[in-house]
Amino acid sequence: MTRQRHYHPLAALRFLRKAVVVCLLPLANALLEFSLNALLTALRQDAALLLFLCGASSILLEASSWALDEAGVLRLRWAFISKRERIIRGEALAALTIERPLFFRLLGASRVVLYPVGQPAKRAVTLYLHKEDAQELADRLMPVRDPVCHRPAGGERAALVVLGANGLSTLALTYLAIRQSRPFPLTAEAVALSRLNVLVRFAAHWLPAGAAWMLVLAGALFGISLARSFVQTVHYTVWHTADQLGSRGGWLSRFEFRVRSSEISYADVRVSPIARLMKRWPVFVVAGSCRPELPLFVYRSGQEELFRELLPEFRMPPDTRHDLTHRSAVFFAPAGIPFGLCLLLVLVSRSVLPALTGTLLIPTAVFAVFLAGGLMGWLKEGIWLREGRFTLRRQKGVYLHCICVFHPDVCLRTFQSPWAARYQRMTLTLALPGQVRLKVRSIPMRDAAPCLNALEQEI
Repeated sequence: MTRQRHYHPLAALRFLRKAVVVCLLPLANALLEFSLNALLTALRQDAALLLFLCGASSILLEASSWALDEAGVLRLRWAFISKRERIIRGEALAALTIERPLFFRLLGASRVVLYPVGQPAKRAVTLYLHKEDAQELADRLMPVRDPVCHRPAGGERAALVVLGANGLSTLALTYLAIRQSRPFPLTAEAVALSRLNVLVRFAAHWLPAGAAWMLVLAGALFGISLARSFVQTVHYTVWHTADQLGSRGGWLSRFEFRVRSSEISYADVRVSPIARLMKRWPVFVVAGSCRPELPLFVYRSGQEELFRELLPEFRMPPDTRHDLTHRSAVFFAPAGIPFGLCLLLVLVSRSVLPALTGTLLIPTAVFAVFLAGGLMGWLKEGIWLREGRFTLRRQKGVYLHCICVFHPDVCLRTFQSPWAARYQRMTLTLALPGQVRLKVRSIPMRDAAPCLNALEQEI
């Protein structure tokens, strides 16, 4: 007989997060009256509301359960006021993830997210289970048989080097901000950091105090993101079987990702300025509404063996360009408009408020980088048919996405404005299961015709 199991108590947090807003209402009333008696009354009301919400959460937690039978069928039951049941079969899953943040690990909990085939992200099932139950559920729904594992050699070392370089730059910028914020430098600082004086004098000539602190904040945020990525990639392993791909890793926070090979929507090689410098290309795999935050693997130019082993059917878009005559300027609008406004403010500030010019140059430079990304999309974005598969390049921000579509269920949608119809151009949108949309803008109709004809022949 199938045993009914209950969720981890952390599942009650989903209800409490939404209901805790009610506790702010008494505090809002106390803020309006602005008196000590009103504050004490509000705190008593909040305590009563919190106790009520905790009681309601425990009732809801007790009323819900899950069970996994011998055939690997998951049954989610709800027996509060009305009875409901949802059945999920293992073969109906496109992917699943197991996440164990540090707080979850301390409490022995795991967050399991199930992605049914063809369902949007809002239909994904999130379960808060005990650690052993989560692992058993994953092994029963999507069992891993005879995996071939690959562990990156040197990825952690490279991340450490980048973190060290970022720490030095942040130190230099912090010292610059201190020097710019104080009218008279301290002798102790000058002695302790004398080797940075050349850098400080050069940057201080161009950056006021506000700009210096802005760069410090940007460097600190960048360092935090690098540290987070470094922690996630510790003990990182990518594996594949006859019918699945997956990865797992993490240090403080653990994660595991499993995807059914037959349900992969597309694979995405993301080209960025940093990737060009390092000549290493991250590969992301999307299965329906499941979009992992980390790449499945990273390969180096000239060393595509792992790439071909994991994704043998992948085809890169050809290194050609569509005809650029009369191509739309829509690629430049998102970054070009704010870049023009910032540039105008820089020119005005030179005569009105010169001290602000250096600060305004920072957002101008940022939008200039995104404008360069728009130029890259204008030059290279397009769609091609290679060996029966749709391959495309599309620009988003500073990234150029090189995509190969794997899933056979593809719908093409075309759009033409009067201007595009005049110059025989169109915008082509690929619709994939899970409400996934891939848009290619302003391509010639003659280049889109092979893709449309191939889809009509399949129908």
